[in-house]
Amino acid sequence: MELTVVDAGLVPVRSILQSDGGDIELVSVDGDTVVLRLIVEDANCAECVLPRDMLEMVALDLMKPLVPGLQGVRIEDPRESGE
Repeated sequence: MELTVVDAGLVPVRSILQSDGGDIELVSVDGDTVVLRLIVEDANCAECVLPRDMLEMVALDLMKPLVPGLQGVRIEDPRESGE
């Protein structure tokens, strides 16, 4: 998968998160899976952002039509590690 295509596929995911002051960044591409990192330190309401497992499903649904070959999304969520 081309990184520029993956970045373009992140646009609809970012728009959802940015409405609460959060964001998402590309960490890596692992075969047909994209690894993302949730950014919530500046979020107006970090707890308003969907839980990681739901966010992964939403991100996959939004990105799959835009990123050929995408089969999975993994998200590193700092809320789960206490960061």
